[in-house]
Amino acid sequence: MNGREPFPELELRPVRAADCEAVVAMFQSLSPRSLYLRFLTLMPDPTSLVVRHLALVDEHDHGALVVLDGDEVVAISQWDRTGHDGPAEIATTVADAWQHHGLGRALARAVAGDAHRHGVEELTARVLSENRAAQGLAVGQRPVATEFDGTETSFTFELAS
Repeated sequence: MNGREPFPELELRPVRAADCEAVVAMFQSLSPRSLYLRFLTLMPDPTSLVVRHLALVDEHDHGALVVLDGDEVVAISQWDRTGHDGPAEIATTVADAWQHHGLGRALARAVAGDAHRHGVEELTARVLSENRAAQGLAVGQRPVATEFDGTETSFTFELAS
């Protein structure tokens, strides 16, 4: 990203208010299965949820990075504190055509670094237990705790000081 391997053609940067339409378009292009795996439930049209969430980005309690291929958003990852100055939950979404190429892994590392620069010391992630790709991504980041709760698995990650 940003001219570096493994994705030199892609641009990684903080999300901007002007990105809202492109981010919504990426979510609307996702398959029903991808939407289900991302939102942990059936989600026929995520537009209002995505717009509300992007409005929260303040770089203190909520941050987000986008990956662009030209003008098209192909991935987004965000961190959201669950309490004032507490841990943050991380979520990453990759456009269907870009899945299973390592982009999610690269983006998750970048957003973890972004969260850490904003004072976050601990990240959590919730994924469906059936989501093997997300499970593999999380386990590869060496969680300090893993909790299984029915259909969901929660991971906790400590960020280096």
